[in-house]
Amino acid sequence: MTAADCKALAIEITNADKTIYEIEKARLRGDWKPLELLEEKVARELAAQQYIPLKEVADLYLKRHIESNTNPDMKRAKALEAEVNALLDIFGNTSISEFNTMDSSIKLKSVLKKYPRNKTIVYGDKSIHSIIRTEKNYNTISLTTANKYIKTAKSMVDFALKAHLINTANVYKNETFRSTVAADDQRPAYADADIIRLVDALCTRPLWKYRPAKDERFWIVLIVLFHGMRLDNIVALTKKDICQLDNGLWVFALQKGKRAATRRPVAICDALLLLGFLEWVDSLDRIKLFTDSSKQFSAWYNFSPSKISGFENGITDDPRKCLYSLRHSFAGNVYEVAGDIKIAADMLGQSTGGNVTARYVKATKAKALKEISDKMSLDCIDLDKLEARVKELFPGILGT
Repeated sequence: MTAADCKALAIEITNADKTIYEIEKARLRGDWKPLELLEEKVARELAAQQYIPLKEVADLYLKRHIESNTNPDMKRAKALEAEVNALLDIFGNTSISEFNTMDSSIKLKSVLKKYPRNKTIVYGDKSIHSIIRTEKNYNTISLTTANKYIKTAKSMVDFALKAHLINTANVYKNETFRSTVAADDQRPAYADADIIRLVDALCTRPLWKYRPAKDERFWIVLIVLFHGMRLDNIVALTKKDICQLDNGLWVFALQKGKRAATRRPVAICDALLLLGFLEWVDSLDRIKLFTDSSKQFSAWYNFSPSKISGFENGITDDPRKCLYSLRHSFAGNVYEVAGDIKIAADMLGQSTGGNVTARYVKATKAKALKEISDKMSLDCIDLDKLEARVKELFPGILGT
């Protein structure tokens, strides 16, 4: 409990003690009326407190989540529904009042420590309690993932409180696991040698595993390399998102993203412009720039022991590295040039938190960020080789 919660509870206990004292004084005088009035009040409150099923609250909560957003993120809505269904699987259709008890909070954290990774894919509709009881030696979710379920439980109880479905303090407040990432488990950045091999692979290997060919993947890799953008943002780009500002600057106008800081204009670096990215965009006869989903692209690119044909195979032999490692490389390059973690976070589309910081980052305009981007070292990137590859894959966009 927080200090404020403890203070509020102490006041309630003090008031209850005063009420009991006054009733006891009246009883000793032979006056039973105050006690009878209190009994009637308690009976009315208990009668008014209906049994409200958790499933009913969950349905209302999910409906509110969709209807309260003018432009709802359907991907997040689907993930939220999965988290709510997991909570229903753990607790069954208990009441919302029982769900909001310390016993339930302890139960949730206990189950989440044993919750299997990719439960639906691996076990289908099998209940979580049956899995825990009968299965052995399976991979469990991380504490970070477990915290998502706890936060959803807290959000559901907050909703129930606002809807006057319960009137007790939220037991899931401040109950998330404290999670830290060990240094050995952190996603390492691509080294210069990795990037040299990556550029060579881009310029020599096929950019598809199965037909039809997807030469467009060339640009996806370069956007991650030069801009450190998230894959979800890249594959969502449309022709309208490539636009020119009043000052003549060409930008990616990111409209959607994982967080508010992601939704921003990102100035297109000179390297991409020189390689003919704008001309390639203009040559497309479709609205979306890329036909891959993030899942499809990741499946093609990332290396894994069970899929040695991944494009990344031969670029690095470190199993911890993946496409996301390029974001780490980009972040390191930005920090080396700018020497400021806030600017690095802004260029990555990450929230740095706090009002003062938010004002600081907001003042870092797209033009200034482009200047930083253009100062970044390209020593390990062979632009001549990339230009030759552009002429091979997309004949005509760079002229003869």
